[in-house]
Amino acid sequence: MSSPRVALSAFLPLVCWLAAVAPLTVWAWSTGTIAAAAFAVATSILWATGTRAAALWVRSVRQRPRPADAPQHDPAPLRVALLFCVADDFDAAAVAVSMRQDVDVDTVILDDSRDPRLREQIDRFAEESGCRVVRRSDRTGFKAGNLNHALRVLRGSYDAYAVCDSDVVLLPGFVRACAAELADPAVAVAQATPVAAPGRSEFARYFGPLLATHLTVTRRGRAGHGVTAFLGRGALLRAAALDDVGGVPEVVAEDLALTVALRRRGWRLVDADIAFTEDFPVDYRAFRTQLRKTAEGAVEFLRRPAVRGLPVREAIDVMGETALVPGAALAGAAAIVSGAALAAGGSVPPLWALMLSALSGLMPLLPEAVRRARSHRLAAGIAFAIVAGALYASTMFVVVAAVVGGLLGRRAVFRVTPKRAVSLGVRQRIDLFRAELLVVPLLAGGAVVASGSVWAAGGVAWPLALAVAFALPVVAPAAPGAPARRHPASRAGIAALPAADDRSGVGARA
Repeated sequence: MSSPRVALSAFLPLVCWLAAVAPLTVWAWSTGTIAAAAFAVATSILWATGTRAAALWVRSVRQRPRPADAPQHDPAPLRVALLFCVADDFDAAAVAVSMRQDVDVDTVILDDSRDPRLREQIDRFAEESGCRVVRRSDRTGFKAGNLNHALRVLRGSYDAYAVCDSDVVLLPGFVRACAAELADPAVAVAQATPVAAPGRSEFARYFGPLLATHLTVTRRGRAGHGVTAFLGRGALLRAAALDDVGGVPEVVAEDLALTVALRRRGWRLVDADIAFTEDFPVDYRAFRTQLRKTAEGAVEFLRRPAVRGLPVREAIDVMGETALVPGAALAGAAAIVSGAALAAGGSVPPLWALMLSALSGLMPLLPEAVRRARSHRLAAGIAFAIVAGALYASTMFVVVAAVVGGLLGRRAVFRVTPKRAVSLGVRQRIDLFRAELLVVPLLAGGAVVASGSVWAAGGVAWPLALAVAFALPVVAPAAPGAPARRHPASRAGIAALPAADDRSGVGARA
């Protein structure tokens, strides 16, 4: 993308945002209450997140991906090890498929498992397949600590490492494609594109395709500004670059921290023209766990961002992208409480502002909704936008609890996303809503105090109702005949992946 287009794509969204904020500010000033001011500030933040998502979408359309048949550099042979990070979630099938590269590689399982039966299973698999197992005496530093321990053990034996989570499935040409990018000595990371494997649950099958669409839009959009990020898995990392930055930062959001550390040292990160598959959260419980970890990791990073030394444009992009989840959740909660207080006091916020807020919240989901509408029918796209919007709205309070806890100094924890669906009993479901049990009474009480009316407490009811609705279904383990993974061939093939046959609505195969 040319520099004038990059500048224009950043300037126009700012103008649009200011054009919406100006009349909202006038309304809040004329209302003359603290609740109106709080609503205006929170709503402006929500609009900023929606404007950014819209800008990335537009920019991604203009940012043309490299043709699949573009001439490639002939890379020098690299000694490569596939590193599979495991913590009581070993997927033998995924590792077995990923090992079948069309170039020579070694496979190393970095086992942080505590379950002795699983450790025995991993040892048997390693003996039968010829891969190596590396374990450590503690589990400090989360996933990054596991990687750093392996880097110390393997130092000098390899030129590059393919970092994988336990559920990642690599194509046979993954290492070859990524190694071609590392032919440039300035490139530290060649990042492939994640695509959700066909789900083993209705939840994963319906929402899973959002992963490829969202990340493709986001990555192409950010590439227009020259920003490529390490996603924490499905990437080939140069060993010398890892040594140069002192290994992987031992924080929850290790991918983000490593991206910043590499860029500060002048290393480049690039997108490789190949995809890999991974599991989408199998159920609502797993989805909440993943989002909570994302929020905690983001807050941990934002408290000490360490972006000094990055180009200003990259620093702004990194900070903006990182703040999206926690910022949107906090702003959404503040808008609900202040809006409910205003309504209870007789000062209903402008309808146009509420509609614009709803559009902003849906904006990151619209590319996938449009894809479904085009590949199937309009009703499928509309249904997805509504249901996916409700899904993310339902997680507002668990994210708010994670963000507030982080801001108050609570240590972030690396939470392994559950890989299997389970049946939840009453006690487990109560535990699932621990965040709501704490946050909802506080927010409802704040709305009542701010408005002087008990009716204002109803403002927080609808996100809570959505969370309960998504948790109500009894989640059963996957059937033995669950569909096997399919493997997309390249980034060019992502856009051509079969869309969900979702004519029947939620739960249709995706």
